[in-house]
Amino acid sequence: MSLKIPGLPPGNNNHSQRMNKLRKSLPIPMKSPPTLLALFLATPALAAGVAPASHDDPRGIIPITPPPVSVRQTACGEVPARPLSLADLADIALCRNPQTAASWASVRAAAAQIGIARSAELPGVNLNIGPTLGSSKSFRTTGFIDANGNLVSGSSVLTQVNSSARLAVNYLIFDGGGRRAQIDAATAQQRAALASYADAAQGVILNVVTAYNSLAANRANETANLANVAFASQSRDLAAARKNAGVATAADQLQGETSLAQAELTLIQTRGAIATAAAQLAVAVGLPPTRSLDLAPPPPLASGDLLKLGADGLIADAERLRPDIIAAKANVDAAAANVRVAQSAGRPSFNMQASNSVSAIDTTIDRNVVSAGLSLSVPLFSGWNTRYNIASARAQLDQQQALAEQTRQQAGLAVYSNFIALDNALSSLATARVLIRSATQSADLAQGRYKAGAGTYADLLNAQSALANGRQQLVQSEFNVRTANAQLARAVGGIGEAIDEQR
Repeated sequence: MSLKIPGLPPGNNNHSQRMNKLRKSLPIPMKSPPTLLALFLATPALAAGVAPASHDDPRGIIPITPPPVSVRQTACGEVPARPLSLADLADIALCRNPQTAASWASVRAAAAQIGIARSAELPGVNLNIGPTLGSSKSFRTTGFIDANGNLVSGSSVLTQVNSSARLAVNYLIFDGGGRRAQIDAATAQQRAALASYADAAQGVILNVVTAYNSLAANRANETANLANVAFASQSRDLAAARKNAGVATAADQLQGETSLAQAELTLIQTRGAIATAAAQLAVAVGLPPTRSLDLAPPPPLASGDLLKLGADGLIADAERLRPDIIAAKANVDAAAANVRVAQSAGRPSFNMQASNSVSAIDTTIDRNVVSAGLSLSVPLFSGWNTRYNIASARAQLDQQQALAEQTRQQAGLAVYSNFIALDNALSSLATARVLIRSATQSADLAQGRYKAGAGTYADLLNAQSALANGRQQLVQSEFNVRTANAQLARAVGGIGEAIDEQR
């Protein structure tokens, strides 16, 4: 599937080469942009297709479902009853994590603001109906003679129902561009909200990747610790056998017992860390911490030419792809539109009004008034309120422009920092692999020498400790590489596409 991003020139060979190299170098490889999410950010109306009109959304402008973060993201549903890959966990998190749900609610609220702004394009119609029950009482202090010659005095009561109905239509014909500016501001704010959702979604994916890598590292630590326990047990048995043969002291056997106990304690602690990491992963994907997840084996680490990409190229990619940069630019557009809104308050406006009023006493209509007219409103002086509103809006525009530049610079720093971190992690991994090979050979040699009586038990313990440390460093180095890969993909803005390569 080939997608185009507005503003990205065709045939960008340097860009494609950089992203292809990055994809090959990462255990979580990145798919070369344009990305699906970037297209949605460029065209917010595509974020969830065309929403159907409803009572709450007669214009059909409020999206219903979030856009996919990557092309191959699966639809929301139940947790699959099979070993879960990293891509499966990312999809579950995007559906279940409260952070994405809260961010998506902000997108829908921002879309509703567009409908509010566009309401000013249509006339307003109001119907007022008001029956009123009235009672009046009159008092006479002096009497009078009626037709029959009788003296009449006292009071009288009059009760009646007054009813009125008024239908009025008001339409703003011209307002100096205020309506259009308000719509532009609301549209820009929706773009910012959608970009913020994309940024939150990518952050959720990174959290899932980090938790997944942490669990995988702790499980690898368990394997390494089991090997350490086995080696320590062999060393302890050798010391016991040599003591029984009368060629070693009890101190060797005691040191062997101590070393084995330390290895077993480390194994117990690692298993506790596995349980904690599993709970953290479950919460990261939006599940209860006690939920047990059946996980597929982690993908193998990449090897070969890594990071021969160029930090400058990756920074340029990040400036096109990172959702936080897109959101910052949208905030600048919204602030510029708000300047136009403030300016329109000082311009003339032109309105049309029409109304029909009917009033009645009891059941008899006593008045029917029809009116229609045009009105021109020209603001002359408001105590300089309009000028200060414009000045405030311009200052907020300057603020958003500065924040956008700050976001761009921070993005560049994040890419470069993760670029360096991945380079260091790869170098450390290469050294750790050399270390584990030499430590294994040294430990085997020390154990053989002690068994043959040519070496001391202290030499064996030193070699055994160096091997255990080497195994730990190898596991940590592999974890650092996996995490640095994911963080670099996130810094560039393509972690969703990177996850797709795991499917």
